Amino acid sequence: MRTEKVTIRLPEAQIVAIDLFIKMGEFASRSEAIRRAINMLIDDMMQKVEKKAEMWKKIYEIESLAEEVSRLKKE
Repeated sequence: MRTEKVTIRLPEAQIVAIDLFIKMGEFASRSEAIRRAINMLIDDMMQKVEKKAEMWKKIYEIESLAEEVSRLKKE
């Protein structure tokens, strides 16, 4: 996988926490920890987007049914 270097600024407390996780053996490096955090964020956001898409689909279906009911009442 091709990667690209990105420079970010983090609050000191977050860096201290990341470094602690590294010392505990949870991650090999800061980069690994941040990559995992970003992957978790992306997974979470994708689930939220999928839920919203499902919601909008249901709303569209309900609106379509309401329009059909309204049309049938006029007949």
